[in-house]
Amino acid sequence: MASRPLRIGITTKLLAWSLALITIFYIITFALFLGIKGIVSTSGRIVNEDFATITQSDQVMDTLLSYLENLRKYQILGREEYLSASWDHLENLQLLVGGTVIRRDHSPGLFSLQTDLAKYLHNGNHGLFPGENEAERWISLVSMDRMDRFERINTSVQSIYAKGAAAYRWGLIGLATATFLGIAASLGVALHLHRSLRAIRQGIGRMTHNEEFQPIRTNSSDELGELAEAFNAMAERLEVEARMRAEFISMLSHEIRTPLTSIREAISLVQDGVLGPVDQRQSAYLDIAQKEAHRLSDLLSKLMQISNLGSKGIELHIQALPLRNLVQEAILRVQPIAVKKSITIAPPDLDENTWVLADKEHIQQVLFNLLGNALKFTPTDSLVTISTTMRKVSNTVKICVTDQGPGIPLQEQKYVFERFYRGKSIQKITDGAGLGLSISRQIIEAHSGEIWLEETAPTGSAFCFTLLLATDRHFEGS
Repeated sequence: MASRPLRIGITTKLLAWSLALITIFYIITFALFLGIKGIVSTSGRIVNEDFATITQSDQVMDTLLSYLENLRKYQILGREEYLSASWDHLENLQLLVGGTVIRRDHSPGLFSLQTDLAKYLHNGNHGLFPGENEAERWISLVSMDRMDRFERINTSVQSIYAKGAAAYRWGLIGLATATFLGIAASLGVALHLHRSLRAIRQGIGRMTHNEEFQPIRTNSSDELGELAEAFNAMAERLEVEARMRAEFISMLSHEIRTPLTSIREAISLVQDGVLGPVDQRQSAYLDIAQKEAHRLSDLLSKLMQISNLGSKGIELHIQALPLRNLVQEAILRVQPIAVKKSITIAPPDLDENTWVLADKEHIQQVLFNLLGNALKFTPTDSLVTISTTMRKVSNTVKICVTDQGPGIPLQEQKYVFERFYRGKSIQKITDGAGLGLSISRQIIEAHSGEIWLEETAPTGSAFCFTLLLATDRHFEGS
């Protein structure tokens, strides 16, 4: 048993992509968080340690300078109050550095001052004073500590700037990368969905317009791929059924045509009096039988034609033809019906220089079908109009057949060119197989033209189609 390929659904793809985006977002956020954490840590050390040490150094420097000043005054003037003030300054220094844990590697000057003051003040002996040289040494050491702290702050600030710049740079790179990947992947998913849906939509469109079936290829293993496979299977099944139906109709038409021909010939023989005289009443019934046999024969011809068009296509013999002659011949064919219903057919105003590229027999049939429908639904003593419009841009002519009948309801208009379709309003007015417009559409499309039901007033209908105009080169080629 063959193993089925792994199917990754659209939901799974979207979920995986969402998780990928979330992962990228968290990576970028984590990187920024680490950068900000380093900046905050360095900033905290500057505020809590470096600036505090500088402040302490400034206070120590001021006290040392005051001590040195009073010591010099005492040496010069010999007054005791200067000596007492000097002692007070030493005690203040003890208070400033004595209660602080000072690391030697961080602040060697303050550490040395703290150690030396302990030697001088541990026993409260006022007779032992640090000399001027000692005080100047302390000032020098504390000044060096202060300078080292400023250097350290400067280095830390540069580090903060570098970390901030790196965080900014990586944040932009991460944002740009995430944006690019998001747009690229989103476009990829959108293009994949669009390509698959477009292929399915085109396949449905071909089926709607009765075009040749072509399998849908989505190159996808997700739900859209399964939908395409299901559509292909359905379309193949419908194509097989349509071919079987066409073959059945063709076979049935041939089988019925033979006995129908015999019936028509037998009726003709009876009407001609071969079997004896025919009175007026018998002749009337024979006329009804002959008329219905003709109608049944026409229906079989249409069924065979629609069957052949669906299975083999249309073989055209395109040539340059005068449009006025085509229209006039079509009018002559339906003129008896128009006279019987007292309907006037208004032909278009065409000159002899308007030529079209067409297959005469098939275009005659299109005009006959449109005129026949117009006469069928137009009331007595009314008008059927044939109009033409030249389209120079597309080098085509637009031909319209307009009647004054009841019109076609809006909800039924989109079905009028479908095979065997007969609207409810039409079924109440007349009979028919609903094949004429379908045949006409296939013929016009085979001519690379268009046929449509044009919007008109609330009453009446206008069926229009286009044909290519013949140019000078077509006559030169002939």
